[in-house]
Amino acid sequence: MKTYKVGVVGLGHGRSHVRLTHEYLEQTECAAICDVNEERLKNTAEELDIGKTTTHYADLLSDPDLDILCICSPCHIHGQMVLAALDAGKHVMVETPMENESMERLWKIITMAERRHLKVQMDCPDRWIPESVKMKQLIDDGHVGEIYYVICEYLQDIRQQGGGGLMKKEGFRMGYGVKAQESVSAGAGIYAVDTARWFLGEDFTEVFAYGNRKNLPSRNVDDHDVALFRTASGAIARVQCSKAARRPYKEITKSVWGTKGTIESTGYLPAPPDSTGLYGCLVEDGAGPKPYTGPYEMRPIEVPSVPLPEWITQDMVRKVGHGGVEFFSWMDLIHSIENDCMSEINVYEAARTCAGAVAVNESKVAHRPISIPQIVDRHDEMKPLYPLPYGEASSAEL
Repeated sequence: MKTYKVGVVGLGHGRSHVRLTHEYLEQTECAAICDVNEERLKNTAEELDIGKTTTHYADLLSDPDLDILCICSPCHIHGQMVLAALDAGKHVMVETPMENESMERLWKIITMAERRHLKVQMDCPDRWIPESVKMKQLIDDGHVGEIYYVICEYLQDIRQQGGGGLMKKEGFRMGYGVKAQESVSAGAGIYAVDTARWFLGEDFTEVFAYGNRKNLPSRNVDDHDVALFRTASGAIARVQCSKAARRPYKEITKSVWGTKGTIESTGYLPAPPDSTGLYGCLVEDGAGPKPYTGPYEMRPIEVPSVPLPEWITQDMVRKVGHGGVEFFSWMDLIHSIENDCMSEINVYEAARTCAGAVAVNESKVAHRPISIPQIVDRHDEMKPLYPLPYGEASSAEL
């Protein structure tokens, strides 16, 4: 059994990936770490016993021992780093977004993954959490009928995260010296876009978006975005994301409307102590024939846990965070490499979601609907063609 050597760049949330790949996953070893903060780099290396450290990403790219690069840097440079990793012949695990600046770079990332026959996985935790898995199961099994409307919202106040200390440590979120994080197209905003598209089961074809900056006017981007996506079938998705909402933080609120009923997660309704926070109002349960008398016509839906392998302990889950869902993402990537197959959020899936986010920013600037290009999965038809005659050509030639 091969052990894949991993290099991690960015030691904020990236520390979780370091711990997971170095201490917990049998098939990986974190062999090198990179961060511009020398103190954080030193402390992480000592705590987790990592041999190689560097403040220069180029050192990871040129390291012949590394098989996979895990990119956890600030959002606005993810795309550049992914493309450079593929140029260097490395598989990639990347935190969201894979790219949020331009469609041109998205196409280059796809092309380089194809040229080099490499795997890319975008880490989207919401696809693995029990609530989302249950909702997707209900949709796919036909309990909600034909889906015509989906709402996904991610509301937070970055001024309050980490007791306010996060802004001092990670000024890029505020745009200190760089372009600040957008709302829909960066970080957790991408989760909302991806989940909406995943639930609909079809790609977005167009988006119209608005944004404003009322709570954080000093930032150089909007702090609140609302986007309306449309698909070829006519289904609509509303994605809302705020970086400075004057309200308690909440993870993605999800609501799915279909011809046979509605399901939604906590956010619009309270979650009683004995409830999972997932509700449904379905025709198969008697919804529709009589007038609705109150909000609790929405019945609680049981959400079974997504079973982790027995060797993953609760202490591991606690130390990795995100409910341990990064384990699924990493195991999926390793499986795709070893079996030459597509992972859950592969380069094509990631590009479809990121294309929607890029189009949101374009729509806000242009004040009009923006068409979203369709991205075709060509993995299976290309497999018999490898090695490609131009497989070693770099992205500079695109």
